[in-house]
Amino acid sequence: MYIRSKLSSELPHKKENPGSYEWWYFDALSADKKWAIVIIFYEGNPFSPAYIRAQNQTNNTSKHSEDKTACASSFPAISVSVYNAQRAEYYSFLEYAPNRLTSQNEPFSISLGSNIFERRVLDDKLEYEIILNQMLDSSYQLTGRIKFVLDTKKLQESADFSSLLKAPEQTKFQHAWNLIQPRAGVMGNLVLDGRTDMYNIALNGLGYHDHNVGFEPLKDSFEDWYWGRVHFTDYTLVYYIMNTKDGVKKNAWLFSVELNSTELNIREIELLNDVTNRQGLHAFRKIIMKGPGVECEVLANQIIDDGPFYQRYFSEVTLKTGQTKRTQRGISEYIMPKRIYDRKYWWMINMRLRYMSSKTHWVQKSRFLYSKTW
Repeated sequence: MYIRSKLSSELPHKKENPGSYEWWYFDALSADKKWAIVIIFYEGNPFSPAYIRAQNQTNNTSKHSEDKTACASSFPAISVSVYNAQRAEYYSFLEYAPNRLTSQNEPFSISLGSNIFERRVLDDKLEYEIILNQMLDSSYQLTGRIKFVLDTKKLQESADFSSLLKAPEQTKFQHAWNLIQPRAGVMGNLVLDGRTDMYNIALNGLGYHDHNVGFEPLKDSFEDWYWGRVHFTDYTLVYYIMNTKDGVKKNAWLFSVELNSTELNIREIELLNDVTNRQGLHAFRKIIMKGPGVECEVLANQIIDDGPFYQRYFSEVTLKTGQTKRTQRGISEYIMPKRIYDRKYWWMINMRLRYMSSKTHWVQKSRFLYSKTW
């Protein structure tokens, strides 16, 4: 995996190979940790059985076929999860017809259905504004605007994520992870008709934004992937552990948001406490990280999304530097992509994933039944 932090590399890539994908990820936690939101725009939905079916059909035909139905651009999607304290209050996963996704480069924006994000570089600020407008067949609704703002003037060199990446720039790769806003101020308002009630949410807190692109199916790039991020008052932690064909790749970055603070380097990462869920997915729930003058423990102790190939957690993260110890809540995730290709799980995916150009799944028409798929 190629890791970078580069604005110009966030623009949509040309993706011709079947199984290619690209996504733009945003998450935020409110200051009181009561509310959290995760928003992902996809071009080439890697979790779509329809996309996998198209890939298989293309692979069974001539390599010189002119058929474009298995291209990433044919499977755009958006997923939105809103969490209230301990569980999902709202969930949507909408896959659209190809002509419903539009993008422009200046200012950079992507529009999918009635949902859009736009990037603006304003003097010393990097800002993303997301507009959501969703009415589900189950009658759940979500509308609102959220801004992710990074004040680049306040960054010192050690807080500029690009300065922490030691790898040289690459032009040939199969998967790139582009960390655009490891830490951003978040502000916005959401109107939510959710699982338990109607809510008007003033979302103010801290957030994170990254971008991924790949030119082969996820399962061909890696066996599994742990990653997470947590914002402390004085530091932000971003980490990953990936099992690839070439062995285990892992790294973690701690950067300070204070001026003139010491740069801390994490050199050891260990996975502990293997747990198996009801669908047979094995994942470690404890991660220990160490380096000179720093110790960190991640406990993925609260599952907020649990499936046969993917889990998302609210994690309790403890960071110790010198004699100072602090604990904070963050978001962690785990994925084993080869299980997405196992057809025995597709019925579960199809109850959650709404194909906007096809007939609605009967489960998605019921508030009660659809919420059980979350």
